[in-house]
Amino acid sequence: AATAREHRRFPERLADLPPSRVSLDRLAGRDVIMGFVESYGVVITTDARYQAIGTAALEALDDELQAAGLDVVTGHFDSPVQGGQSWLAHGTALSGLWLDSQIRYDLFLAEGRSSLIDDFEREGYRSVVVMPAITKPWPAGKQWGYDQIHDDARIDYAGPALNWVTMPDQYTWHYFENQVRHSSDEPVFAELALISSHAPWTPILERLDWDTLGDGEVFQRYAEAGPSPAAVWGDRDRIRRHYAEAVDYALRTAGEWAARYLDDGVLVLLGDHQPAPLITGDAASRSVPVHIIASDASLLADFEAQGFSPGPQGAAAPLGSLADLRGVLLTVLEQGADAP
Repeated sequence: AATAREHRRFPERLADLPPSRVSLDRLAGRDVIMGFVESYGVVITTDARYQAIGTAALEALDDELQAAGLDVVTGHFDSPVQGGQSWLAHGTALSGLWLDSQIRYDLFLAEGRSSLIDDFEREGYRSVVVMPAITKPWPAGKQWGYDQIHDDARIDYAGPALNWVTMPDQYTWHYFENQVRHSSDEPVFAELALISSHAPWTPILERLDWDTLGDGEVFQRYAEAGPSPAAVWGDRDRIRRHYAEAVDYALRTAGEWAARYLDDGVLVLLGDHQPAPLITGDAASRSVPVHIIASDASLLADFEAQGFSPGPQGAAAPLGSLADLRGVLLTVLEQGADAP
């Protein structure tokens, strides 16, 4: 019955999609990367249990960026999910449509409507997705229409799996930079799934020298590191501490990558969803941070005009939902299309 209702209503929902035929000339061929940080919700700075670690991580990210001539603006947006089903958050941000159920997600893909992937491909971008947690066939990836899909099987990684996490974020960034971004003769629009902050949040890794990462064998030292998931999840306080430390690792790693490698590109670094109520409590919002990181001051100023706040911490009130993000991105890029 629910499926039948969605089938009837879905054509009306498609009317909410933003216009997609816009010019991206403002980018002048600069790469655009969307990095989804697993379980990164506003709780990391709004909940007293995590605030100290979360604030310190964002301050460190900001310091890294400023030292490299980059800046950041931030807004909060509501995610369609909490604690899991990350693909619905990814799909909502890419499509511009509220996809809060598997039915809606499947209907959107079956409809063949355009997404951010198509917006960039029409402007000569190569679309790539790096999904280290995809270990089985992923037909939805083909339906989205990426030019390249880098899943666990395709990613050349000689290090250990780390419980649920197939590879640490630092290697995901390293692989993207060296094997994906630098091998493209076209500008790149990329989506990355950053899974070090996915439960069970053990082990918590150190950040290594980027020049030593190679094929990832250097991470073998962590094959038996950290307490087991059973040991972590047997203690609620320990679970929460590990959650905060995992997000800390993810944010600091992303900041280091951007400072070293982003150059004139644009990084959209965002959470996919808040962690489960065990971490947030039952009354928490579903808001996630969305950071826009770039060296282009005029671009960031236009995001501020859309409600984003300067710096790594956004205003408390959400600017909308992740379904609005596609429209915001295209609006800002279109605004400056005729700029000199």
